[in-house]
Amino acid sequence: MPLHKRTNDLKTAENMTETLRGSFDGVQQNNLVGWAQDSGVYPVEIMALIDGECIGFSLAQEHRRDLEEAGIGDGRFGFTIPIPNQFLTGTPHQVEFWINEGDARFLTPFQFQADIQAAHIGRAGQSSQSIPASTRSNGELDRKQSLIPQIDAKAALFPRLPRSPEENSLFNATMAELDKFCGLYPATPYYERLRLGARGTTRLDCFIEILNTLRRVDRERQGQRPKSGPLVSIVMPAHNRQHLIVDAIRSVLAQSYRNWQLIICDDASADGTVAAAQRFEDPRIEIVRHSERSGAAAARNACLRLARGEIIAYLDSDNVWHPRYLELMLETFAHWPGHQSAYASYFDLDIKANSIRIRKSDISRFHLEDQVAMPFVDLNSFMHRRTLYDVLGGFDERLKRRQDYDLIARYCWLREPRLIPYSLNLYQRIAKAEQITRTQKDDVASPRIVADKIASYYTDGLPATLPSWIRKVSILSWDMSRNHFAKAYCVAEALSKHVEVELISYRFFEKAFQPLADREPSFECKYFEGDTFPDFFNNFAQGIEAITGDVIYAVKPRLTSFGLGLLANYHTGKPLMLECNDLETVVSQAKASDTHVTRQLTDILTDLGKAKIPHEQIWSEILDPLVAGIPTVFTHNINLNLHYDRRCLYMRNVKDPALYAPGMFDRDITRQELGFTAEDRVILFGGLVRRHKGIFELVNLLTALADPRYKLLVVGSRETPDLATLSKEMKDNIVLLPPQPPERMAAINHASDLVILWQDPDVPAGHYQSPYKMSDAFAMGPAIIASPTSDMADFADRGLLLTVPYGDQKRLISTIRRVFDQPEQTAARRQRARKFFEREFSYASVFPAFALGAATLEPDRVYPVAEHFAQIFSEFRKRLLSEQRT
Repeated sequence: MPLHKRTNDLKTAENMTETLRGSFDGVQQNNLVGWAQDSGVYPVEIMALIDGECIGFSLAQEHRRDLEEAGIGDGRFGFTIPIPNQFLTGTPHQVEFWINEGDARFLTPFQFQADIQAAHIGRAGQSSQSIPASTRSNGELDRKQSLIPQIDAKAALFPRLPRSPEENSLFNATMAELDKFCGLYPATPYYERLRLGARGTTRLDCFIEILNTLRRVDRERQGQRPKSGPLVSIVMPAHNRQHLIVDAIRSVLAQSYRNWQLIICDDASADGTVAAAQRFEDPRIEIVRHSERSGAAAARNACLRLARGEIIAYLDSDNVWHPRYLELMLETFAHWPGHQSAYASYFDLDIKANSIRIRKSDISRFHLEDQVAMPFVDLNSFMHRRTLYDVLGGFDERLKRRQDYDLIARYCWLREPRLIPYSLNLYQRIAKAEQITRTQKDDVASPRIVADKIASYYTDGLPATLPSWIRKVSILSWDMSRNHFAKAYCVAEALSKHVEVELISYRFFEKAFQPLADREPSFECKYFEGDTFPDFFNNFAQGIEAITGDVIYAVKPRLTSFGLGLLANYHTGKPLMLECNDLETVVSQAKASDTHVTRQLTDILTDLGKAKIPHEQIWSEILDPLVAGIPTVFTHNINLNLHYDRRCLYMRNVKDPALYAPGMFDRDITRQELGFTAEDRVILFGGLVRRHKGIFELVNLLTALADPRYKLLVVGSRETPDLATLSKEMKDNIVLLPPQPPERMAAINHASDLVILWQDPDVPAGHYQSPYKMSDAFAMGPAIIASPTSDMADFADRGLLLTVPYGDQKRLISTIRRVFDQPEQTAARRQRARKFFEREFSYASVFPAFALGAATLEPDRVYPVAEHFAQIFSEFRKRLLSEQRT
């Protein structure tokens, strides 16, 4: 059976001129094929219309041997335009070709007819990427629907704009790429719709983004199959979307990533929405119906209750995805297993009765405060792990609009999402469609509800749900004598507001960490004396027996925290979470010569002398690689997250906002108590005094500033050799204070003007730290200048602090003066920093972060790494006891 019928005579150009010539050669493999040459313009752009509807564009630049042999230049004048499936019906259709921005008809209108037997053959006989049969429904799904305009192609699709040669080159390159992919992937409406929008836009940045995505995503991945991965549940609410839902479903069916579940909730539609969806015969599509209209939030929640996937995605019934959207998002989730959400950009399409244009495409880095102030993430380009839904709940059904903004704010509150730097979604503003953006624009209640909720998140934290089997938490701190104890104590204090808590620790050095020595905790504390093995075995065992919580939270991969937790898991099956807030293998001495070293667990059997000391370096080197064997790991900075294979959740160095509240303190009175005047410019250094943190550079800075108003205030958390040096040799240049309790440190920060975190980048330890003095400053307001180590460069990008390379004293001086000379900018950073503190560094952040970590834990499960550790530790114990007896 022939695939096409055609007249015997080839159609030739009716507007032949001295420069223009060409012909139509017929229908080949469901493509309109011909050639065109204009000696004044190359390549000629051809627009094809069938039955008055624009079906596509092509640049006449394909090479044809027959043209070259006939002496028509080098033969690169051919064009091929795919015929959409709805015209491959075996019935006659009228074809028109136009050129010169729609002003001139290239050929006399003629008729053709063809069937659909070769519907999925690509151009020039080359097979395109196979499209599953499920992308075809039992009906004419490719027919243009009334809500998407029948564009007057001659008028609307060729805006008459003056362009430079460079702009014309960009425009033509973009359209050529779109033409190509429209032909290769006819099963998705994405490229065709984007091509129409591109024709109607004047924004060159949009052309740059289209071309970047087509070249970096579509071209580079052409012919590639994505890796297998977890099930993705796609949430699609619909109400009266008969004429739009087909394109949305087609864009899902055309996804290169195949492991998905599409859940459509019809919210009591009065048209043929359900019938249109049911025509797609694919077992991955599930449809649920509301008998009464409940709103988009309720429809989305109905979908979420049916979701089986590990990853959740959203596609509204009036939008369209790029065919590789799921593929790229799943790759990001696989590469960053600790991140809970991700987003891409989108093309914002304005679809009116007679025009389609791209309004914008903006790829912006995510800062939650910016998202709250002016939302820029679209729900259709946002995906997340199911854990967020399980812990934080779904959509607020009180909201008629902005329900997506509320959900995105909650889901990104504790950890900002990963950005996929491409526009992978068509967000369609359709004039003739009833869309919430327009129909609910006068709703003032929903924005007010969202604003009130966000305000409560800053003060009270996110409402979160723990697994029902968790009633008590055991927090393990390896030692209670030094500054590292503060983190375990603060986590325990914050969690105790929501769940029963016990804090278990050992006393290896001084009696207690001095700043917390006089605190009366609201939770149970169990302290044991530290010692060396073998004498320490008894107290070590008492620590295991003291664990009565349902889940264990160990702070630092040290023997008497992480090691203790592993043994408890082995003996009881209690699940274990670990927080890593330093790279323990390089932190003890903090020198430039330090290198990260790991050892085998069995090394404790051959190096008994060092292993006898529970806090000796050998234990850190042995335990660090064992972190990979437990399910949930927390950290607080990017480099530790990378060190532990990007799988960490975040638990920042948190503070009690009831103490760290600027409104509680009188700045002038505190400064008077410290001996400073109102004119003094106080630079604060608080915490553990160590050389790599830039303390001696700050002393030299005072001399370089040559301004008596600048004062250096140092508050050491405990005695160190570097602090002793300061006290002895430089006491006349600085004010030194002993360790202070938290409430006094809050007041001192409030009274200070500036905190400088000038860490030496040559010292490895600094790259894995998040200084307490930084979170103090975020909370209480002094400006921060830091070297761009650890997360500092990122925080500067967020507008929280300023950075200066370590050692550049001249630039540091100018930046210090900038802080004081630009008070409005300094105040803006202070305000953003306080919001950031309330969101990620306050006690309110602890419970929801903990709940996220606990959501995937299983009770009564012994980890293989715990079995291995228990086996070797038992042998270690036997050998030391045997050695003691002999």
